[in-house]
Amino acid sequence: MKAFFIVLTALAGLAMSDCAAQLRVARDATVGFNGIMCSNDTVPCSSIPQGLQNTVMSFRGNRDYERILLGFDLPLNTVQKCVLHIPPPTEAATDTTGVTVSVTDSIWDEATVNGYTKRLDAERVAEANVTKENGAVVDITSACANANNHKLSVFVDTTSSMLTFNSLQSGSSDVFVLEYVF
Repeated sequence: MKAFFIVLTALAGLAMSDCAAQLRVARDATVGFNGIMCSNDTVPCSSIPQGLQNTVMSFRGNRDYERILLGFDLPLNTVQKCVLHIPPPTEAATDTTGVTVSVTDSIWDEATVNGYTKRLDAERVAEANVTKENGAVVDITSACANANNHKLSVFVDTTSSMLTFNSLQSGSSDVFVLEYVF
């Protein structure tokens, strides 16, 4: 009888323990918000979709503002901890670059999103320093907790120089990932 209670207690402990999932980014894009013209000065560059490229980029310049837009499909609406793993960049101007992570709406399509179809506004939820060697880990639990319909979208912005990362389309395993504890 004593052994039965020990097994029952162990099983109850397992049932109450946290479950974790590693969620690869489901959608990603570079979204330009700028006044630069492309195609022989006939088309605003910010109107050109860049969601199906092999890389995503964040950049802040005088007239150029590029943001990384990430979309994740969450398994549940409840979350205990949610951490964004930013991979090491494929290109970076410095060894360490500051980034901010801001939550935005999930009303966008990877193939068509651009600076005209995606709102610029977002709520900053975290900041970190990304290193060329290790990337960064950023706690965004508040953003995951407030996600709607199992969807989470965030902008990743550089605070200074350009950063480039592998996108989902690159086929690389070194892409943005959420560690989702529920």
